[in-house]
Amino acid sequence: MPMSGTTILTARSRCHAYACVSAVLLTLVVAHIPAAFARSVTRVSFPSINRDDNGSAIAIQAMLLLPDGPTPAGGFPAIIALHGCSGMYSVAKGREDHLADRLAVRAEMLLGDGYAVLFPDSFRSRGRNEVCTIKRGDNTITPTRRRLDVLGALAYLAGRDDIARDRIALVGWSHGGSAALAAINIRDREVAAFRDKPGATPFFRAAVAYYPGCGVSLRAGDRWEPGVPTRIHIGALDDWTPAKPCIELGEAMAARGEPLKVTVYPDSHHGFDAPNGDVVYRTDVPNGVNPGQGVHVGANPAAREMANAKVRAFLNERLRGIDDSKAH
Repeated sequence: MPMSGTTILTARSRCHAYACVSAVLLTLVVAHIPAAFARSVTRVSFPSINRDDNGSAIAIQAMLLLPDGPTPAGGFPAIIALHGCSGMYSVAKGREDHLADRLAVRAEMLLGDGYAVLFPDSFRSRGRNEVCTIKRGDNTITPTRRRLDVLGALAYLAGRDDIARDRIALVGWSHGGSAALAAINIRDREVAAFRDKPGATPFFRAAVAYYPGCGVSLRAGDRWEPGVPTRIHIGALDDWTPAKPCIELGEAMAARGEPLKVTVYPDSHHGFDAPNGDVVYRTDVPNGVNPGQGVHVGANPAAREMANAKVRAFLNERLRGIDDSKAH
């Protein structure tokens, strides 16, 4: 039977002042976003709450995509989309400045639903392309550190005239999902200070984390509290960021009456919502359930469609006030 706060589904598969906006408007081809869905794709930057060794705010490079059509009254509702440990861009030779295909597909879905999408690049902004192959403990660009980039992104979007500042949600994948969980923790000192200061930017309306690492939040106990309704989607077979800590986090939050729910997808590995590809065994990843032994990553089309439907309904409910039972 599903545990409280957790849903297990059946899915089968074979295997403003903050802105520093550049004058360069990226072509839709470079961004790899279909022109039918995006009116503009622009490189922007904003200051993170994170500081460098000299005490200066770290400038986070980002990509902002606006939906096709005129700006609605009050601005577009928006999504801050957080890339995983492989980074924001394609690894294909000659396409290093193209948004990664899996992120482009996700952006297409969000743009098609009328949301502006901001992709903050926490890695290249700090001189790295990826952190998947770095051992836990050696990587300095942690999800906890990235939470400060997320707060900077929220302040940046809220300062734009074309964005509905009180209708911004957070969606993250893997490392980005863990960063999302860190960014919504209102028991965290810096998150609480950002959220509660006089004249503060409105906080997120919702958060979604695809296959995050839930262990840090779970072990924090009463020191972790989601400040917004939150949904976690994870595969039962995930041997990179395992489902068990997320299930236990869902149970703990349900017991406390917190607005967090976990959905577990059987027969699904890490990255189950990828747009295509078979499940592969990555021996270059040193972390996971069995450190040093590699991890499985790959799509489960049935689970992907279930998760996407639930996430779209949840975002519609939180950002547009559209009641849809799938959101629950």
